[in-house]
Amino acid sequence: MGLPSSLFLLLVPLLIYSPVEGRYKCKDLNGKQVDWFVAYKLPTGIANANGGKNFVYADSNNPSWQLSRKTIDDPDSAIGATVSQAYGDDTSSFVLMYSDDGPTTPVDSYRGHAKGVLVFDGSTGFWLVHSVPNFPGMNSYIYPPTGFKFAQSFLCVSVATDNLAAIGEQLTFIQASPFKSQLPDKFGTRFPVLRTVLAKKSLPPSATIFTSTKHIQTEGGTAFHVYAKHKKYKQDLWHDLVATDQGVSLGVQTWLNGGADDLHSSCRRDGVNVFDITDLTIMGANFSSSKDHSKWAVSDAARRPVVCVGDLNRQKSQLSRGGGALCLEHAALWRTYRGTVRDVEACMAEWARGGAEEGTFGGVMKIVVYLGVVMMAR
Repeated sequence: MGLPSSLFLLLVPLLIYSPVEGRYKCKDLNGKQVDWFVAYKLPTGIANANGGKNFVYADSNNPSWQLSRKTIDDPDSAIGATVSQAYGDDTSSFVLMYSDDGPTTPVDSYRGHAKGVLVFDGSTGFWLVHSVPNFPGMNSYIYPPTGFKFAQSFLCVSVATDNLAAIGEQLTFIQASPFKSQLPDKFGTRFPVLRTVLAKKSLPPSATIFTSTKHIQTEGGTAFHVYAKHKKYKQDLWHDLVATDQGVSLGVQTWLNGGADDLHSSCRRDGVNVFDITDLTIMGANFSSSKDHSKWAVSDAARRPVVCVGDLNRQKSQLSRGGGALCLEHAALWRTYRGTVRDVEACMAEWARGGAEEGTFGGVMKIVVYLGVVMMAR
């Protein structure tokens, strides 16, 4: 038996105008939904860079670098298509863009050094973490010309909307700086922490814990550790929080053009070491870390194939800034990132035993300087 005509007429507008749930996810190179992706924008002055407009891409379906046919400033590129979902006329979705250096806001050196985009409906959404200042545009997808010169990093995860509680708490710890937002009442009621984020409220004065580690899972089942540190933590995100929690040594790529402000590779008695990456290679093109503004890390050995993408540089000034990182264990993606590392800085021991100590990254012995004594690399 069919529906009465009067009931059918009532349902038609709902079918036409009700938003379809589960429509917001990361987009791949062909504009199709994908569980997660990483991207690496190439710096100017190297092969295949196209003036700093080209990027390589890997995702849950193919975790090896592919050169995108579309440039980073193309709204139809993987990054463009993903971010462009934030500019629709859907007033029922949650939208958040945050940056310490947004397209229309002054640089905020007090709050977190973090940049990202979130778009969610009642079922699913995506979280894009990136390293590009002045990005993206307020009202349409725009990649700033200032972002072409140096390499940049991107990570996008497609997750269920329930994860917004954990994500919101992490954004509170890092003191994210929103510059564009849309928070429908249903999201504010369901996830009160989002109101806290948009109000730029942070931890209470009575707080004594200044780091947070959460676990989220993508729609496809990939597990991520989500790390966050508040400015009052006053320690290095990569060594003191991420590497220590993971229990692995890391090679870390961050912005290291700060001279005396830069932190250096460091070894610890427990063998959990952090090495600053100095030279990189992508698809046959070599470049120095001085041309790279990205922020990511890779573990030293395949027995724990950890890859992380995050917010903070290994600089003294950033010990007092909030920021975070997302990490996963993925053997194929680990090989992709580990193969990007050409060389790392020598490791400097932190403990006082005298003499010299050796540190390794991927089985390669590095010179270690301690108390003025130098041990040659082997």
